[in-house]
Amino acid sequence: MIEECIFCEGKLEKYLIKKFEHWIVYLNPQQYYLGRVYVVLNRHEPENTFELTDEEWKEFKEVIDKVTKVLKSLYKYDLMNYLTLQNKDRNHFYMHLIPRYKDIRIVNGGEEFKDELWGNPPFPSPKKEVEEKLLQKIKEDIQKEL
Repeated sequence: MIEECIFCEGKLEKYLIKKFEHWIVYLNPQQYYLGRVYVVLNRHEPENTFELTDEEWKEFKEVIDKVTKVLKSLYKYDLMNYLTLQNKDRNHFYMHLIPRYKDIRIVNGGEEFKDELWGNPPFPSPKKEVEEKLLQKIKEDIQKEL
């Protein structure tokens, strides 16, 4: 039985930041960590690194490097967590880029983001309600720089 795939089913389309040849960058709608994104292989199936092609690997590094630099420029994170967690969505290779912050970040004229788990693993992250308008603003800010 094939599990549901949020990437293949288009459930994150409104959070799409940029498509590359082999990878797609999406804003994670759960923005407890300001600027958290997914870097997703644009094909379904691989669950292991040895299943990625040389071309996919090469572009993967390029995309991650670009996104990491853009997030640093925009939000001045203190540490970046790179996580690949193949669970129920294991048949679609992707990575979480999770910026971490020692101190509070304020964006969009007052929205406060505080990393209560600083110094610890980022999971499970507390829920943070963020208005759709702000999610789209964060997405657009990253898009402009990427």
